[in-house]
Amino acid sequence: MAEQIDSCSKGPNPQQRVILHHHHGFGPVREVGVKEAVWITPGLLIAQNAWLASQGRPSWVLSAPPTMWLDGLDRSLTGRRILTVTAGIILTWRRLPSGLGKRPWSQLAAGRVSGLPAARRTLEDLQSDLRTAPARSLIRIQAHLPSIHEEWRVIIDRDRIAASSGYCLHEGEDSRVITTVFDGAVFDPKHQTIAEGCALQAAKGRSPAPISVDLAFLRGSDRPLILEGNPVWCAAPYAYGSQGMASFLKAVAACRTDPVDPYQPDPWMLREFGGRFRSSWGPVRPDQTMVMP
Repeated sequence: MAEQIDSCSKGPNPQQRVILHHHHGFGPVREVGVKEAVWITPGLLIAQNAWLASQGRPSWVLSAPPTMWLDGLDRSLTGRRILTVTAGIILTWRRLPSGLGKRPWSQLAAGRVSGLPAARRTLEDLQSDLRTAPARSLIRIQAHLPSIHEEWRVIIDRDRIAASSGYCLHEGEDSRVITTVFDGAVFDPKHQTIAEGCALQAAKGRSPAPISVDLAFLRGSDRPLILEGNPVWCAAPYAYGSQGMASFLKAVAACRTDPVDPYQPDPWMLREFGGRFRSSWGPVRPDQTMVMP
C-alpha cells in the first residue's frame, strides 16, 4: 500500500459523490473532520496519533478485527496450523511446535515492521530476527500452504458482502511468477461466490468491525482457505466494480465514523513508527508507553 491518507466525506444524500483528499504521508495531516473517513497504513496511523497527542488532541480511533481472529478459525477454514505467541516465548523454544513444519511462515500478527517481513523461517532464523523485538509483540507462525493458485479478497461489512475480487494468480509451486488482476489475471468465475460464502462463514459472529478477508484456492481445488483477516481501512482495493467500490468506501468510512473494537498497535509497531513525525510534535509530549514501549 502506498504511504498515504485518503479522507472521504459524503453529504446527507446517499447518491452524492465521494470526495477524496490525498496526503503524501511525509508529515502529519493537519485537518480531518470528525465525520471524514481515513484510508491509511497502520504505521502512518501510529505516527499521526503520536502527533495528535503532542497537540493535546484526541487520537483517530479505527475499527479492526481482533488480533487473534485467524487463530480462532476452525482448521477446515484455514487448512493449516496457526499459532500466535509473544516474541518472548518464542525465544525460549528449543524446537518448533508440532504441525508447523521445519520452515513455517512467520510475521507480526497485527501489522508489519521492517525487522520481520513475512517469510518462511527455521526456528533459528526466527529467533535471530526476534532478538531485539519487544517481548510482548505478538508473532504469528503458520504452516506453509503448497500449490496456491488463486487468491481472492472479500470485504465484509456488518455480516454482508461489500465487495470481492480475485487479486493474483500463482504460476506454480516452484515458480515465483505471480500475475495480478491489474496485469490481466483471469480467475475462475465460479470461485467468487464460493470465496464470498467462506469469508462470511469465517467472519460471522466474530467481530462487528468491517474486515478484509484474503483467501486462497489451491491448484485443482474449489475449496478456499482463509489466508488473513485485516482492517478494511488499510486494505488495498481491487476490481470491485463501481458498486463494489462504493460499498468498499462505505465500509472504510464505518471504521471511523462508527468505530467498534478499536485497533490496538503492537509494541514493535509503536517503536518503529511512533516517532516518525517527531519534528512536528507540539508542546505536549506523547505518552511514552504509546511511542516507545
